[in-house]
Amino acid sequence: MINTLTHSALDIRWFTESAWFHSSDAAVVRAGVLLLEAAFRSTQPATISGDPLILSRLSGLSANVWSENGASLLQGFEQVEGGAWRHTKMGELFDAVNERFGAQIKELVASSALASLAVEEFPLVGEVKPAGRSKGKRALPKDYQFNEGLVAKAEEAGFSTDEHKAWLLQKFKDFATSSTRLYSNWDATARNFFTSSITQRDFLSNFGYWPRDSKARLMPTPGATAAPLRSGPQSFESAALSGSKSSVDRVLAKRFGAQSDVQDADVKPAAAGPATGGFGFGFARHRAAAPGAAA
Repeated sequence: MINTLTHSALDIRWFTESAWFHSSDAAVVRAGVLLLEAAFRSTQPATISGDPLILSRLSGLSANVWSENGASLLQGFEQVEGGAWRHTKMGELFDAVNERFGAQIKELVASSALASLAVEEFPLVGEVKPAGRSKGKRALPKDYQFNEGLVAKAEEAGFSTDEHKAWLLQKFKDFATSSTRLYSNWDATARNFFTSSITQRDFLSNFGYWPRDSKARLMPTPGATAAPLRSGPQSFESAALSGSKSSVDRVLAKRFGAQSDVQDADVKPAAAGPATGGFGFGFARHRAAAPGAAA
């Protein structure tokens, strides 16, 4: 047997079919709702006290206001033995649920109480799913490696050297384990990871160039002209990381116009004359070339 209605639902008709629900006084409407809620949560299902003082408190009204509206607010209730008020429709629902499912609910409640005392031993407690399994999805295997097809895809994406591939595999494993991610097809996830903008930027930060530029930089075709390097901080970082002084000089020549390296850097020579005051940005050269400038 059950002794509460909290596992059932309040029927909206218990509200809309009551006279108080259509009152122009919001306090009266609120009082009707509070009385139904009190009956719904009562330890004596569908029943509230018959004491007018308690009823006024349950409804949130003063004793005077309750005396004026109490009869309307108790519409749908009937007075039972002992003077309490029982909501008719709510009581009928409780009786029907108790008659049909009371024994099962009582057993379930008792089982739940026992299970809370012996979680590991009680057989009715649901099994905890093994870590890494959920509807066909699984965590990345600890021994996961890129197969030949994935290695080819990685090379197409610009991860050309063994160092690139080792870095990419470690990054992918870090991605997979950082939040216990679950996927049904880890190879497909890896292919998407190769071309992710986040992966590309991480590669740039680590190696100093984009994956798409790796072949031109590291494995130029014999006899072919080397691909031009983009100017800017990325090219400078790449040259610095490679430890090549000549590369650094060429970058500086492109950026600041050093006379000794302008030819090597394929930069148009600066105008003749002193370049003092240029601060490395060519301001002096532009000033010297401007019409009307002093010789």
